[in-house]
Amino acid sequence: MANKNGPYLGLVIPNLFEMNPLLQHPSYKPGDLTIDYAGRRFRFGHIDNQPVVLVMTGLAMLNAGITTQLLLALFNVKGVVHYGIAGNANPSLNIGDVAIPQYWAHTALWNWQRYGDGPENELPLEVNGDYTRDIGYLKISEYSVNVTNCNSHNNLLNNIWYQPEEVFPVFGTPEERQHIFWVPVDPRYYAIAKKLEGLKLEGCLNATTCLSHPPKVTRVHRGTSASIYLDNAAYRSFIYNKFDVSPVEMESAAVALICYQQKVPYIVIRALSDMAGGGTSESNEASTFITLAATNSVEVTVQFIKQLSTKKYQDA
Repeated sequence: MANKNGPYLGLVIPNLFEMNPLLQHPSYKPGDLTIDYAGRRFRFGHIDNQPVVLVMTGLAMLNAGITTQLLLALFNVKGVVHYGIAGNANPSLNIGDVAIPQYWAHTALWNWQRYGDGPENELPLEVNGDYTRDIGYLKISEYSVNVTNCNSHNNLLNNIWYQPEEVFPVFGTPEERQHIFWVPVDPRYYAIAKKLEGLKLEGCLNATTCLSHPPKVTRVHRGTSASIYLDNAAYRSFIYNKFDVSPVEMESAAVALICYQQKVPYIVIRALSDMAGGGTSESNEASTFITLAATNSVEVTVQFIKQLSTKKYQDA
């Protein structure tokens, strides 16, 4: 019955505090149908003239991947919009800004190299194509402290090598693996998102607490996810300099990897709630600006869907 009213735009949302502002948004019109399945609740409605189905994933990569796969397997979904809040690794962006990356990666699939080996040494199973040194590594000894009097130093934790995901796309052959690290968003969705730059966003929590910079919508190069809450300035700087990432969070790459394998267009919209690891003049507690960030992510999502609903893009 639900699929007769499709196809839908699937809205994949990490948590209730990010979903509730959408449920209360005047542009969202709930339908009469709600389906509970496998521990998830699928809510049907409309935004503008666009049929949508909303689902909350819960925290981190596993929940996000399972929920997205259920959404695409059960329902007639023509595209996915994933939105929410994120930490920020990009020093040119500010709290409250909404970042829309062109690529996403899961940066917590690692090959942890044994002590004594280095970049010139082949990784275990590298010869079989299971692991690679192509993406790069984190040398933990470079982040040691209190070693100024040592001519050289090392660390027993050695090196962590970043690895691509093993994937089995619907356009491939079952049981024949492929690999991908940077997963692109849908190019048409990304082009539409450019129209949102210049959108006015909420800059104040209340009459006395406002951001020091007017928040903005901006398309950025890359975002990264891992089932790790990142609140460490050294690692934030490392992944920014290594990978040119802006939002850092815990779900989007899972959504990206599922959509890529199922050949469903997707985009991710993330509002920045804090500078991961500290370093801004504003309060850096994510909880301080969580409401503002969630509100801004919802507003940008609604405006994106309205752009997507125009006849120009419906006919594209």
